[in-house]
Amino acid sequence: MSHSLSEKDALMDLLMQEKEIMKVYGSFLPEGSTAEIRGLMSNNLKMIEMLQFELFNRMQQKGYYQVQSAKKQDVQQTISNFE
Repeated sequence: MSHSLSEKDALMDLLMQEKEIMKVYGSFLPEGSTAEIRGLMSNNLKMIEMLQFELFNRMQQKGYYQVQSAKKQDVQQTISNFE
């Protein structure tokens, strides 16, 4: 008996994998012992981040990933916390 994933399930699986890959690169990046290795990991992390965001946007457009709107004040507070 074969089980096939729906498009939504397949995209969600990919999204979760991208998030996990980002965690791995984020963990190992500070451990890079040369500028070349750190640069490579940093570039790979940026590429994965871009792919993850494209996937997120695709899922959101299809209605597969619902995001609750944040209040402008909450967004500004979060930005302030990271500046």
